[in-house]
Amino acid sequence: MAENWIRTDEAEDVAGSIRHAIRAAQFIGEDRQAWKWVVIALHSALQGACVCHLTTTAAPVGAVTEGNAAKWLAYFANPNEKRPKTLLMAFPDLLTAVRKPHWAEDPSNAAGVAISESDLCWLRRFHKDMRNQFVHFEPKAWSIEVTGIPEIAKLVARIIGDILQIGWAFRHQNLVQREEMERNLQTLAMIEWATS
Repeated sequence: MAENWIRTDEAEDVAGSIRHAIRAAQFIGEDRQAWKWVVIALHSALQGACVCHLTTTAAPVGAVTEGNAAKWLAYFANPNEKRPKTLLMAFPDLLTAVRKPHWAEDPSNAAGVAISESDLCWLRRFHKDMRNQFVHFEPKAWSIEVTGIPEIAKLVARIIGDILQIGWAFRHQNLVQREEMERNLQTLAMIEWATS
């Protein structure tokens, strides 16, 4: 049997997560369990976009914890050292970091990514109360209100769109890839959700 491989990177993973959120949303009317995949795909897309935005030319520095960044910088200074593991910042910390001006290595990023305090609170709850529950599913019955997910999808699309416009995060993608991502973000923001 021939081996089967896919080639991907962090930017392609974001694009794939956006596409999957759109695809999963098409099934929620006939399969309520599809909400799980919408939530996971939205979270994956946003987290990945934050990582792409924050990572410096000394990857993975920028998107990792402070202590991990120090280990990577020491490793870059002395490659004979043991290569450290990558410890990404937690999702809430990534969101806080992208708000900072000039974080991405693009000097035009003077304002940072616009995420209000209420949006940040909402996204933290989305992470903790929805995404984590779906990914780390405990043996229990669980009811989840999904009426807010369409607004979360719009917020995620807007934030990733802002990151795309800043330019640093997806700089290695070609024009066709960036234009496709922009179209998919517009589609994500305008989905007619079957919430009933």
